[in-house]
Amino acid sequence: MIETLRPPQNTRREIVDLPCGDTRLALHVWRPERIKGAVFYFHGLQSHAGWLWEVGPRFADNDIAFFVLDRRGSGISPGPRNEIPDADTLLGDYAQAVAHVREMIGGTVPLSLFGHCLGGSFLAALMCHEEFTTPYDAAVFCSSWLGRMHATLDADARAALAEDGSGEPWDAGLKSADFTDEAKYQHFIDHDDLAVRQLTRRSRAVLLELERRYLSRSRTNPNVPAATFVSGMTDPIVDLDAAHRVFQDLVSGRGAIMKFPTDRHYLFYTDVCDDLVDWTSTYTLLRGVNRGA
Repeated sequence: MIETLRPPQNTRREIVDLPCGDTRLALHVWRPERIKGAVFYFHGLQSHAGWLWEVGPRFADNDIAFFVLDRRGSGISPGPRNEIPDADTLLGDYAQAVAHVREMIGGTVPLSLFGHCLGGSFLAALMCHEEFTTPYDAAVFCSSWLGRMHATLDADARAALAEDGSGEPWDAGLKSADFTDEAKYQHFIDHDDLAVRQLTRRSRAVLLELERRYLSRSRTNPNVPAATFVSGMTDPIVDLDAAHRVFQDLVSGRGAIMKFPTDRHYLFYTDVCDDLVDWTSTYTLLRGVNRGA
């Protein structure tokens, strides 16, 4: 039996050439005919918007506009590969992109911010970023080991890394089998020419700085109307208990924890994909109802 993909019935696919500071980045959009809600997705280390080619239309079928920014040096956005810009530049790009999304959808449409894996760390830092003022309705952290570097590196190692401005490569050691059991997705991950599999040590120092910003809570009470941490029952990459503790601290103990029946890391490449899309869609729409109540 030949597997066929469900054709999008309600989707306008486009790529916005978005000005961000001194460059222009690719903002991928799956837009339904009638937008009832929106999700802005923060991708992880090696992934990019191309990993969501099936997911975007599924959100649009639920009348949810789906946005993914290829950060600098990722996907089809310009910039050196294996490099992450300084923290202020990175957060400025995301702040500008989310503000653009809010302008596109209008002020009354509920908006969720969704960070997967390393994207969750970007989301957490953005929530604590003084220059981020765009209103949103919910935050979803998916399979994100928040505070990982602070949990796994001792103080001396963190201090040395923070001072390291070298371009020496560091291999993340990610394995496609940890992400998914599906052979077709493993093949895609292993042969994705746009995937980022290594970072420079100076880029790791940026990731450490981003963690420091949300762990120190420089913005004392980030305004999060609702927040949920979602994952599989277990995760081969993430220490979920450690991640949950940082998550609850970030949202002042008001976060919900939700687990889907899988043991793989990238939920969108597992059997729970449709359930996650539907849950996120409903969660977003209900935030709009609650806001209007």
